Amino acid sequence: MHIDLAGLLLTGIIVANVIFAVVIVFVDRKRPAEMLAWLLLFAFLPVVGFLLFMLFGQKFFMRRRSRLLRHEGYRRLVQTLERQAAEVDVAQARGEHLDPPADVVARLHHSRTGAPITYGNAVTIFTHGTEKFAALLRDIEAAEESIHLEYFIWRPSSVGKELTQALTRKAAEGVAVRVVLDDWGCKLTPQRLFKDLTAAGGKVVRFLPVNFATSFNANYRNHRKLAIIDGRIGYVGGMNVGDEYLDGRADLSPFRDTHLRVAGPAVWRLQARFIMDYTFASGEEVPIQEAWLAPPPAGDVALQMVFSGPDADEQYIRNGFLKMIQLARDRLWIQTPYLVPDEPVLEALKLAAYAGVDVRIMLPGVANNPIVHRVTLAYAAELLQAGVRVWEYDGFLHSKAILCDDAVLSIGTTNMDVRSFALNFEANAFIYDAGKVREFAAAYEDDLSVSRELTWERYAAQGYPARVLEGLFRLLAPLL
Repeated sequence: MHIDLAGLLLTGIIVANVIFAVVIVFVDRKRPAEMLAWLLLFAFLPVVGFLLFMLFGQKFFMRRRSRLLRHEGYRRLVQTLERQAAEVDVAQARGEHLDPPADVVARLHHSRTGAPITYGNAVTIFTHGTEKFAALLRDIEAAEESIHLEYFIWRPSSVGKELTQALTRKAAEGVAVRVVLDDWGCKLTPQRLFKDLTAAGGKVVRFLPVNFATSFNANYRNHRKLAIIDGRIGYVGGMNVGDEYLDGRADLSPFRDTHLRVAGPAVWRLQARFIMDYTFASGEEVPIQEAWLAPPPAGDVALQMVFSGPDADEQYIRNGFLKMIQLARDRLWIQTPYLVPDEPVLEALKLAAYAGVDVRIMLPGVANNPIVHRVTLAYAAELLQAGVRVWEYDGFLHSKAILCDDAVLSIGTTNMDVRSFALNFEANAFIYDAGKVREFAAAYEDDLSVSRELTWERYAAQGYPARVLEGLFRLLAPLL
């Protein structure tokens, strides 16, 4: 009797992989949509699906995080934050004096993250990289004590080299320079770019290094873009370090993004977050300067700094977005390069439109990721049918912003997609200031003048095959 040993072995491997992978998925208690996507991948590509799950589906960094929680410097930082929280006026920290709906959003963030509202901030909104990098370089040149930068992407481009050279000069002057780079986002950035900086005393560390031994970290990306100068000035927003933000890439031009420069008490929250991330990545303690704890007032804007990531118990920034969507009464304007929401956010957007809220979503007209762009259009089409208005910017839109009425504006690093909600380490400012909301609304209207509205007729005209392909990609949306 002839036995096909090769076929039997292959069958056994496939069955074992599927069973093992299914058990892992259910034990890991993933969201139903994500579970379904993985199961489909296991069913049609069992061996490949299992390997991809092991590469992208597990939180192997958690053991490293547990070491961080025991780090003496980290524990001192947490104790400092807890002491500050006990000393502030709770009603002010929770934003109970704010008008609706800002008060509800503020209370949500305070109760779930402990982030207080900070008052007396000056906020500058940048809508182009030229302005942002010019301001950042000026602040770096004026730095006297410390420069802390954290970026998802740092390209060896003209702006990347200029920034590195400026940091090298300051490090040579004795300024403490620390840089955190996401290893996945900077996989094409050679370490030799920072050779002179490290020789001058600067520190450059990689967040969750991805190599053969640690490839399981690839799915968890530090998507934050932060800068803190002397503990008094902070930056947060969508702009990485690259020439595309200066319209340096013809295929993505014009390149539209949004970034904030903040001066005032809110900067301490950015500083504390940077210290946590730097300590996690390097294992080194950052000595906390007393002046960092209470930066002097510089304006009259109230805001909260909110952070989220796969190490958190909840999707804090996503929950803030969801609450803004639920509370909107007049208008809800969104900019995002990728639209891959989870089911609660998708349904909340529909309900807002059904209730007569002016819901607008602006997307890029040029794709930098064809697959995600097809999925984005599929979700946009579903929202069109609910009455949401969608525009495509004439170029690449990388801005991540959402405004609710004249009450709340959130700008930061978080896309309106499940990856940013659940898998990336993100940072957003939630601004409670009608003047800043109106300022950004004016910029949004300027963007509308160079955008094209997406109608159902124009979407349907792309043809049946393209829509079928979008549907197939959408099944895998939780994994993108």
